[in-house]
Amino acid sequence: MSMSNNAVTANIPHDHEAEQAVLGAVIYNNDSLSDVASLLNPNSFYAVAHQHIFRAMLELADLGQPIDEILLGDQLRSLSQLEEAGGYPYLSELVECSPVSGNVPYYAKIVQEYGLLRELIATSTEIARKSRDPEQNITELLADAENKITEIATRTSSQNYRHIRDILVDSFERLERISNTTDEITGLPTGFIDLDKMTSGLQPSDLIILAARPSMGKCLSAEAEILLADGQVKTIEEIYHQQDADLLTLDKKWQFQLTKPSGFVDDGIKPVFQVTTKLGRQIKTTLTHPYLTLNGWKHLGELEPGDRIAVPRKLELFGKAKLPEQQVKLLAYLIGDGNLTNANPRFTNNDQKLRDDFTESLAYFPGLKVCLETSGGTRTPTLSVSKDLDWLQSQRSVFAKRLEETIRGKKISGRALAGELGVSPSLISGWIQGNLVPNAEDYVKLCSLLQVDSHELTNYDIKKLSKNSPNSLTLWLGKIGIWGKNAHEKSIPKSIFQLEKSLLSLFLNRLFATDGWVSVFASGQCQIGYASVSEKLAKQVQHLLLRFGVIAKLRERMVRYQGEYRTIWQIEVTDSHSMETFFREIGVFGKEDAIEKAQKQLKEKGYHTNTDLIPLEVWEILEKAKGEESWNSLVTRAGLKGTSNIHVGKRALSRGRLAALAKALNHSELLSIAESDVYWDKIVSIQFLGEQQVYDLTIPETHNFIANDICVHNTALALNIAQYVATKSDAKGAVLVFSLEMSKEQLAIRMLVSESKVDSSRIRSGNLEQEDWDKLAMATDTLSKATVYINDTTNLSPYELVTICKQLHKEYEHGVAMVMVDYLQLMKGNRPNQPREQEISEISRSMKGLAKELNVPVICLSQLNRALENRTDKRPQLSDLRESGAIEQDADIIMFIYRDEVYNEDSPDKGTAEILISKHRNGSTGMIRLAFIGKYTKFANYSEQSPYDD
Repeated sequence: MSMSNNAVTANIPHDHEAEQAVLGAVIYNNDSLSDVASLLNPNSFYAVAHQHIFRAMLELADLGQPIDEILLGDQLRSLSQLEEAGGYPYLSELVECSPVSGNVPYYAKIVQEYGLLRELIATSTEIARKSRDPEQNITELLADAENKITEIATRTSSQNYRHIRDILVDSFERLERISNTTDEITGLPTGFIDLDKMTSGLQPSDLIILAARPSMGKCLSAEAEILLADGQVKTIEEIYHQQDADLLTLDKKWQFQLTKPSGFVDDGIKPVFQVTTKLGRQIKTTLTHPYLTLNGWKHLGELEPGDRIAVPRKLELFGKAKLPEQQVKLLAYLIGDGNLTNANPRFTNNDQKLRDDFTESLAYFPGLKVCLETSGGTRTPTLSVSKDLDWLQSQRSVFAKRLEETIRGKKISGRALAGELGVSPSLISGWIQGNLVPNAEDYVKLCSLLQVDSHELTNYDIKKLSKNSPNSLTLWLGKIGIWGKNAHEKSIPKSIFQLEKSLLSLFLNRLFATDGWVSVFASGQCQIGYASVSEKLAKQVQHLLLRFGVIAKLRERMVRYQGEYRTIWQIEVTDSHSMETFFREIGVFGKEDAIEKAQKQLKEKGYHTNTDLIPLEVWEILEKAKGEESWNSLVTRAGLKGTSNIHVGKRALSRGRLAALAKALNHSELLSIAESDVYWDKIVSIQFLGEQQVYDLTIPETHNFIANDICVHNTALALNIAQYVATKSDAKGAVLVFSLEMSKEQLAIRMLVSESKVDSSRIRSGNLEQEDWDKLAMATDTLSKATVYINDTTNLSPYELVTICKQLHKEYEHGVAMVMVDYLQLMKGNRPNQPREQEISEISRSMKGLAKELNVPVICLSQLNRALENRTDKRPQLSDLRESGAIEQDADIIMFIYRDEVYNEDSPDKGTAEILISKHRNGSTGMIRLAFIGKYTKFANYSEQSPYDD
């Protein structure tokens, strides 16, 4: 008899499938009964059949017998309940409903909660019935109601209370063990002598919080584009495989400089979000990826639409490659107004000046002729480029004459030559008469047999002399990858990005001459623009303008074309400084009059902007910098007009006004911001895209680089502790590491570097010597024997994490010795859509509960908020913990990592770190110093620094 949902009433709270899952799990794995028996009793189940089955399970367990379909059926039959329970077939069906063992407590909790709800309904109904009795004593009614509700409430949690005498017995035994040992370390040793002295090791059931500045790791989608020093634009995936790059990074003075990555990491498949800014720049990153704000680097998860992030205002990198100017012009013309999908290239434009320039540039390519097509003046003039047959025949005649002379000089007959080449004599005759030319393969053989260079027989590539081959312009367009592309598919070839500055300027000049414009509107506003139906092309143009310091906005528009609407991508330049730069550095061929008009208007109107502004947060820095001086006084000293109209804290400052105030205050940081290489762009959308391949780059010192024209941006100590516990302590249990940010492979490499003491840069590059291989082999052997388990599942909830820990604790012979979570803020709450503060509180309590339940130390990494960045003393404080209230309350120990060299380049404490113990529930607080050896990603005892510091 199959027990379907139709057998129960749907209006009463219950979950038939959850009940089946619990019962099926117990039959499948009898150990599951201990997980659910503390939560459930037979009445927790709604279906009568399930009540009978669970009661029979408990009875079998009490008798010490296994629980399977046969024994369970026999037990039910002995109670005359087998038929009511569904019979043997239903017991077998339950086994099929068995879930993953780790999920059993979850289903048991569902069954428990529905059972309590039914009890609550029944109790409430009874209370309501009694309340309607006018003879009922109100005091007795309230007391009875309270008792009944309290009785239900007490069943929602396990009865884990113990008499104090039992607790004291355990405590006394622990004190005896401690007193009988001479070792000061009563918990798990960390490997750091001074830290162990202060904490006596990591104690069982303790929650330890380890916090530092936010991680500088980066995580970008594979197609993210990065500008290199030679002008190339490569994807981060290409750079990862290349394992080398010279790229831009933003220094502490807000200026771009060249750097080399020290690490290239394949970070696997991760959830990716697309960030779009008001300028139309886009980038795809993980939620933990940092973006630069005026208040420092912030993970994407901390940002929202409306926030301003730093993007480059200029990327002054140009290549050294050269191309003939004629090729540069033709390419720009054909990308803009060319047809590249017909038999021959075609250029369509109304401007005679542009058509003449196009025709003159064609002289670079031999053997071409240009035909003007106007359809009797009814269509826009079009230049069609085709092969010049007269030229072709003349060059064939040159080839024929030289070939005949060479054969005669070598005294070789045509028949003999044909035999050597493996062709017919008639073909040789056709060559000599100028009617035919050999194909490329035969031509190479011919030159080899005649012992001549290829240019001795013809002035041009032999392929250009074939009547069936494309014309020379088409061949070149095919070679650079744009021939056959329609308007939506057009893009700028890679070679253009490496051109020297003057040629890149020429390319943009002619490109804007096609689908570009320079306008002065009735309002007096000026605009430079360019439009294309190709999104990729428009983004490339936006990027190339940035090379010259021209800030352009990219937006999507719908336009009407031939009675239908279609999407175009429009580039707009409206900033006065950017327009002046464009006119000076680039210009537009054929639009000189429009440029002159715009320049005149800009000069008369003067500079003002409502977009190129400094974020409002700069007022906080100004407020502190000015001290007691009044705003009126400061503005007057700065030489700014309108002292009463500065709108302190309400209106954003322009770069010029901030620079004036900074100079008046003699404030170098504010002046650096005002004169920085960044533009503060507003986020307009953050869109989840799903899971994609992502990569990381590690940038030394500055920890940031430029990707898609956006500025993008400490596990070591905790990992060192976990590694020591697993490899060098006496702990027999497993060390379980949850890495919600880094991949398993990344963590393994870090541990290998730390254990082997081989320079991490050599491991990443593969430039290893025999001594390195020996060290790595020994380290691999040591780590392979260590009981370290790494889980890199992203977005874990506390419930999922705790379940995994309990499962390993049960399965592994010696249980779990320590748990490490990297990091706490990357976990998600058990319940969706709850406030972040409540979510963090729930996560924190769960981690403390895990430590108590398994009786092991749990180390959780946490991040700091950015308040410390605005203090003179950057040492972290308890108040700097992000969502600190719940974390501070639940933690037994809170430790901070502070490295002075991160903030001060000339720090006398380079190569060291301060570990600040700011909370210690059962001991003292204070500071200890450790050595930090960056090339090994390793902390060490301070006295041990010199052996590693080579």
